[in-house]
Amino acid sequence: MDLASHPETLICAECGSTIEDAGYLPATERDETYHPLVDAAVCDACGFNDLGMTGCAPELDDVVDPGPDDALLHVRLTDSDLEVVSSKE
Repeated sequence: MDLASHPETLICAECGSTIEDAGYLPATERDETYHPLVDAAVCDACGFNDLGMTGCAPELDDVVDPGPDDALLHVRLTDSDLEVVSSKE
């Protein structure tokens, strides 16, 4: 499934750092497309150490109060794109 928009930068809502390699991005699924909630993105370090159980990826409700169509995307930033690696509902 594709993202409706590709934000140029993602800032971690937990630590304030720019996400440069990978992180977690909550999104709402509509019309077979993910609409990202960029203000709630978290970096891998915060996701694994502060939000999820230590050493485990966070769950959607660790990041946002989920709605019925929300998912937590694990994303990887490349030179020109934002790639969805996996998703959890």
